[in-house]
Amino acid sequence: MMTPRDQYNLAFRSTIVCGLFAAVVAINLGSDYRSRTAKDPLNSAEYIELRAQLLEDPKNETLQESFRALDTELRDAYFDSRSFSYWGGWLLLLSTAGTIGLGKWAAVLRRRLPDPTLTSSERRATAGETDNRIGRNAVGGFAGLAVLLAFGFFMAIPNRLPSRPTVGQADEDAHLASSDIEKGDTSEPPSSDALATQTAELTPSAIPEGFPTVEELAANWPRFRGADGLGIVTEMAMLTSWNVETGEGILWKTEVPLPGNNSPVMWGDRIFLSGATETTREVMCFDAVSGELLWQKAVPGTPESTAETPNVMKATGFAAPTMATDGRRAYAIFANGDVGAFDFEGNLAWSRSLGIPNNAYGHASSLMTFENLLIVQFDQGSEGENLSRILALNVESGETTWEAPREEVPNSWPTPILIYVNDQPQLLTCGAPNAVAYDPRDGKEIWRADCLYGDVGPSPVYADGIVVTANEVPGVTAIKADGTGDVTETHMLWDGFMGVPDLCSPLATNQMVLLLTSDGLLTCYDLHEGGDPLWEHEIDASFSSSPTMIGENAYLFDTDGQVFIVKPTLESCTEVGANDLAEPCVTSPAVKNSRLYIRTETQLMCIGE
Repeated sequence: MMTPRDQYNLAFRSTIVCGLFAAVVAINLGSDYRSRTAKDPLNSAEYIELRAQLLEDPKNETLQESFRALDTELRDAYFDSRSFSYWGGWLLLLSTAGTIGLGKWAAVLRRRLPDPTLTSSERRATAGETDNRIGRNAVGGFAGLAVLLAFGFFMAIPNRLPSRPTVGQADEDAHLASSDIEKGDTSEPPSSDALATQTAELTPSAIPEGFPTVEELAANWPRFRGADGLGIVTEMAMLTSWNVETGEGILWKTEVPLPGNNSPVMWGDRIFLSGATETTREVMCFDAVSGELLWQKAVPGTPESTAETPNVMKATGFAAPTMATDGRRAYAIFANGDVGAFDFEGNLAWSRSLGIPNNAYGHASSLMTFENLLIVQFDQGSEGENLSRILALNVESGETTWEAPREEVPNSWPTPILIYVNDQPQLLTCGAPNAVAYDPRDGKEIWRADCLYGDVGPSPVYADGIVVTANEVPGVTAIKADGTGDVTETHMLWDGFMGVPDLCSPLATNQMVLLLTSDGLLTCYDLHEGGDPLWEHEIDASFSSSPTMIGENAYLFDTDGQVFIVKPTLESCTEVGANDLAEPCVTSPAVKNSRLYIRTETQLMCIGE
């Protein structure tokens, strides 16, 4: 049996060990945090040098492979560092709490230890002095531990840095230089209505009878980033605060049976998602009111599509492309090239295989519909292999209506969008080296602009007659959409290279362009003038989801499931709120009737009032 002194020694020594452990964790966290915040992983000397070489020789496949490998390596290292900070923060919290508890236990035991050499009166006097000394030491000790505790909370909770104005700087590479535009500072800030103007100018007369009207399309969320593919919702109020743990603002949550990195699409009260593993490919339909899984059906494969497993990255997966719906059927495509269509009751309308794509990361371009056509951007292979193509499939049968080769385009991952220019439809696509506009009815090329290099991920956007493309190499470009033929020398308005994303698609209003990088830099350009960025806003988070603008607020979903809500204007970016989805998230939301529907790693949830 342990004596009181043995108990005290155990408590005291445990306190010392736990305290030393907390101190070591705190030192390592502090060192890691200083390194992480002071050094952008994409600003390493090797990365910058390789990027410059690729700009000089964009068709060098060896350089492309080296750049792709280094980019993946740097991002993995950055994410590992963030994971270390997160778990280290919790270790610090636990060890600090343990030190406090053990210290309190030791202090109590210390007061109880008898000294046989003292009289009763001397013991009482000594006990009083001991209590006073312990009290003084406890105040100092607890103060130090409180500092460690606060530091632990600081490390465990993502930090958001404030906005800072960008200092203009000269570009060392002449072919990347942005023209310096002198801007006056007397202009009035635009109204929220002007900033949140819906940018795809569809007209009712442009939609033939028998197909969804403009009003039907706008009232639903039929494709990636909404009806126009731009990620902008106007004149709609949306919650800026919710709590997954307490259920505040969470109308329902439902488990999703299969994994997939695609975003939800909606029509009426139906929500569609796809999911897949190496051997299974399925479409799922949920009730938008209750979240109930209504049906789950497999897309049959073919001997060709199931002969081997497609090579995909974990970040892409086997079901990355977002589905599309036209209110009649729901359409899905998977990493192995299988395409399937289901009616709203879950009956298979048709399926076919386009062949397993030769894609470095895995196929991820999402689907869209136009009239009676399902549009598939099917880029693959390396430059010179002539494997890429864009197809239009008949929505009723799946048969190919037209197909256009994309001979110069290697594997890429953007999703096309549809715009109207002078009441005529254009199908906009991105893939190195060009942004290309096609006639969606027959696949004939309308115009092209040489403005892209390397691996292209972000999708194009459109506002006020201007197409905006963005990719880490070579940068962001604004193009007038009313040209024909090669418009590289005639219709490119401006370009820039600061704050350009490699994954997240841009946002564009009639006033500004917003770019979000994977490592959390939100950058604003003037849509019409370009030049240096108007401002930059840093967020201590990692992103692969494309941002969504609802009313005057932009919703940014990070890979850990944090949702940052900001209000951007031409002058600045104001933080509105931050919320947690309690699960990782790499998808973009569907928005309808002031409700937000988002897919996390394992769940589909509805946020609203």
